[in-house]
Amino acid sequence: MLSSVLIALAGGAAVGMSRSINGRLTMDRGAFRASFWNHFIGFLLLSVFVALFARDGLVMLGQVPAWAFTGGMVGAVFVAISSYVFPRIGAARSALLIIGGQMIAGLAIDYLRGTAHFHIGQPAGVGLILLGIYLTRFSR
Repeated sequence: MLSSVLIALAGGAAVGMSRSINGRLTMDRGAFRASFWNHFIGFLLLSVFVALFARDGLVMLGQVPAWAFTGGMVGAVFVAISSYVFPRIGAARSALLIIGGQMIAGLAIDYLRGTAHFHIGQPAGVGLILLGIYLTRFSR
């Protein structure tokens, strides 16, 4: 469990670094070009990884429902949006807003799918994130 938590924290740090780097690229090239290069380089890296370590999974691609591939489109929109907002509102506010949006969407998805039961701590946690977003406006 601890290793999963540490891996998740490292993933969060990687997202923050990636957004900052793409935010800088956005300032020079625009949000959509930054998103394109982010995904193109990521595609190349993952293609090498799949070719070296996970080739056997390619056979199963035909069994995946077509709608499941839309996650890549959502990811591209996310990268373009976050690349656009990071240099404009800052890393801390952007990260908090992104996390707030993820928490709200995660709760909604869990409730709509019936995979989570209501507990007051869940919306309270989202409320604390939103309060943190509000409080960061006084940090100037």
